[in-house]
Amino acid sequence: MLKMPMVVGYVLTGLLLSPSVLHVIPETLNEELEIIKILGLGMIALMIGGELQLTKLKKIAKDVVWITVVQIAGASLVVFMVMYYVLNLPLPISLLLGAMATATAPASPVAVIREYGAKGKFTSTLLGVVALDDALCITFFGIMAAIVSVLIQNSGMGIEIALQPLIEISGSLMIGIITALISIPVFRKLDNRHQSLVVLLGLALLNSGIAYQFHLSPLLVNMVSGFVITNLLTETHVFHYFEDIELPVYVIFFTLAGASLHLDVLMENWIPAAIYIVARGFGKVGGAFLGARLANADEAIQKYLGFAMFSKAGVTIGLLMIVQGRFPEIAAVITAIELAAVTVCEICGPMGTRFALISSGETTVEA
Repeated sequence: MLKMPMVVGYVLTGLLLSPSVLHVIPETLNEELEIIKILGLGMIALMIGGELQLTKLKKIAKDVVWITVVQIAGASLVVFMVMYYVLNLPLPISLLLGAMATATAPASPVAVIREYGAKGKFTSTLLGVVALDDALCITFFGIMAAIVSVLIQNSGMGIEIALQPLIEISGSLMIGIITALISIPVFRKLDNRHQSLVVLLGLALLNSGIAYQFHLSPLLVNMVSGFVITNLLTETHVFHYFEDIELPVYVIFFTLAGASLHLDVLMENWIPAAIYIVARGFGKVGGAFLGARLANADEAIQKYLGFAMFSKAGVTIGLLMIVQGRFPEIAAVITAIELAAVTVCEICGPMGTRFALISSGETTVEA
């Protein structure tokens, strides 16, 4: 029997039922159940933030920063070089593809970590890197978008576009802190597990709703809320209440994620997509290894952490929407390659995370 994380099964089921295969799940249903996707991402982001306790971060901060920065540089540089010099794509397209290659979807790694009960320094470092990667990816993409704007339009819009990610990140930080500070007194007054769970779900939806309304990052807002709550609230076990509902939410969330994948786009663009995926994987693994080596991190972190960062979805889709809105003249090529890559990475990514966790020795699951 093929051993794989359950999340892969959910994604494959969704892909099989998707409009691009059996047409069982129509696009309209996918849109109508968007609230489940929002709730799922909010839960996952809150859980990531909830794991980032300052007592843990002090021990791994150097590792997290070095690994995140170097793997972002590695993925973007390798993908850019391959797209521009090997596939001979135009400079603006190559720059944006390089920037978007840095994105790592947090949902799949977190789901696999929860499924396998992984705990330890490797797991904590992975969660820290995934969290920081989101913020730095948005910032780096904004810088590249500003450069591309100048290249394409030869205008002064570059600075305005470059400032946009800074506004998005600062706004996300502010909203996340405010909602966390408001919710902490509520948690302190509750002594019922189910009431606390309702507040957590409400917080995830509130954060996500505000983020979408003001064009902020729902992932960052929820991560910041989780971080503030876990470090100011003595009852840090509050995030464990998600265990009561996480399985059905994961099933629906990842099945819908699979139904959103585009197998037809992958088949039409499999050559550039395959080259892009290999280049990105090489940059991620190599960058994570080099960053961990520079930080003098544990050997397991150096060797395996990069394999846990293949997943690519949520942030990428958001960046694609920006590309389609700001650069319609080059959006078609970028969209085709990115959607094809997302289709593969959402299936292979959890397998990479499983391999990394088992190889690190922080789960009892056998290979």
